[in-house]
Amino acid sequence: MVSQVCYRNLRVAVPEFGRSSAQAPRGPIFALRLISESGGILSGFLPLLSLALLIGVGLYFFGAVVPPGMMGVRQVMVGPAQGFGDRGLKPGYHIVIPSYSTIHLVPVTLQLFNMQRRSEEGLEGVGPLEIQTADRAIIDVDLSVVSRFFDQPAEVGEAHGGPAELLTNIGLSADRWNNHIRRTVDDQLKRTLGRLSTSDFYDPDKREEQVKEALDHANKILTRDGILLEAILLRRFTYQAERIDNAIFQKNLQVQEERLNEAASDLAKAQADLEQAAAEADAQIQTKLVEGENQAKVIRSEGELYEAKKKAEADLLVAKAKAEVDRQRAGALAQAAGAQIFVAREMAPLLSTLKGGIVSDPDPFDMQRWIKRLGVDRK
Repeated sequence: MVSQVCYRNLRVAVPEFGRSSAQAPRGPIFALRLISESGGILSGFLPLLSLALLIGVGLYFFGAVVPPGMMGVRQVMVGPAQGFGDRGLKPGYHIVIPSYSTIHLVPVTLQLFNMQRRSEEGLEGVGPLEIQTADRAIIDVDLSVVSRFFDQPAEVGEAHGGPAELLTNIGLSADRWNNHIRRTVDDQLKRTLGRLSTSDFYDPDKREEQVKEALDHANKILTRDGILLEAILLRRFTYQAERIDNAIFQKNLQVQEERLNEAASDLAKAQADLEQAAAEADAQIQTKLVEGENQAKVIRSEGELYEAKKKAEADLLVAKAKAEVDRQRAGALAQAAGAQIFVAREMAPLLSTLKGGIVSDPDPFDMQRWIKRLGVDRK
């Protein structure tokens, strides 16, 4: 490109037609002059470029990068500090010296290891785990193992190893780690699940209890090498003998039918108890209603009796008062002057209503005549 640019500049610098050839500069000499002038400008950047290149080469050969989700384990290959570092290096750039130290990468995220019969679900792994039950039935078990690696050892509390034990005791590759986990889980599950009978294997409580026991035993072995099993997930199991599957299915169906019958019986009993309780409650309600009505009648009759008694007492008092008034009035009329005239005036309207010819031409003021006619013998 430089030569082309220079040549183009050379062509532009050529004089127009009619100019003498002696005055026109020659092409190669002019191009060399331009290259020498541009080289003088670039010569100031060459040290910087060389320094940057040297630093890049040094970083490439004397360092390593730990990516996110991984930890670095430094290994010193020669000298008194030969061996693996106890603690994992965090993600980032770390210095290494060729032929003296190196850094191995170990994942710090959860690791999933599958043991299954086929990979239709897109899960990679080895074949299924074969379990022989206590009554010698063979069961194919698909499971997943969730694990992680410790980034440093611990000596207090629950002691466990770290990355140094992982790389020293097991190896430097993930395949060796997975094989170690698989062999340990395989051995422990065969020991614990193998104690179950063919029918007990269908019981989820008993099955999970044995899986938990296998997990605890496996962790006692693997934690020494810096590996922790978070979970053993039993996803599916089938019996190799089809007749066993059918027999257990029939047994489970029978058990479910017995439970259904028991539930129906309990429901009928509960309904009968409910109806009996409702009948007893209705009877108690009716009894309370009758008792309430009787008490109301008694209270009402007592009130009426009390009212009649008080009315009678009041009427007696009124009658006595009227009698006393009449007595005092009669006494007053008997003693007062002109009383006979008052009596005659009071009796005149009464006598005028009498019929049958008892009296005629009454003289209300002739008391002696009235006494004689009435047959009253005054003494």
